Amino acid sequence: MDERTQSGPRAVQRRVESFLDTLHRQVPYSAALVTTHDPVRGRQVEVASRGYGREVVTYVVDEFLPRDPSFRLVASRPSDILHWDTLPGFRRSPVAAGYLIPSGFRQGSSMVLDDARGQPFGSLHVSLDEGLVTPATLGALAMARRTVIPLAAADRRRRGTTLSARELEVLHHLCDGLSNTEIAAALWVSRRTVATHVEHILRKLRTTNRVQAAVRAVALGLVEPAGDDAS
Repeated sequence: MDERTQSGPRAVQRRVESFLDTLHRQVPYSAALVTTHDPVRGRQVEVASRGYGREVVTYVVDEFLPRDPSFRLVASRPSDILHWDTLPGFRRSPVAAGYLIPSGFRQGSSMVLDDARGQPFGSLHVSLDEGLVTPATLGALAMARRTVIPLAAADRRRRGTTLSARELEVLHHLCDGLSNTEIAAALWVSRRTVATHVEHILRKLRTTNRVQAAVRAVALGLVEPAGDDAS
């Protein structure tokens, strides 16, 4: 498998990482985490994180998001940017007392990411060293939440697309504009085999032609947009 095929599924993750870089310039956080729902595994998974120890990320994904009363309150008020001092008893909660405070964080916010129908599917978490949250910080976090929603949604869609490794290879060549004959020569397989792979790709991407498949592949982060580095 070539390097582009391996790196293609990480395209959305890199966009989220770029978002985290931009957010840090606006809100100098100590740690941040974006999660989304994995439809195959049926649970929340990490998309990208900065600054959190592995044990913190694991606890947030496995325990805090599905079970903690504080996050249920956050999920009930998705448009509000709630922080440690506006979540009743949060500083005494298992996630704060057991993980965040011992890690050196003094303040933070967890935000639910919801789709156009208002259904939650992911989350954004930001932890700060400073003890106070200013109105400017709250405004920046509200904007960050809106910005990351489509990125996390794209990652969720990508995870629900079950292309095989060989289908991803064919998809990359298809997006480069190669014909079935050219793809067959590049992969040392028959044209009939390539045609079968293309048929499967169109069905799995819910598209009817190669152009639509290429556009959707970029939107899902399965391939890099034209001109992007694949490294």
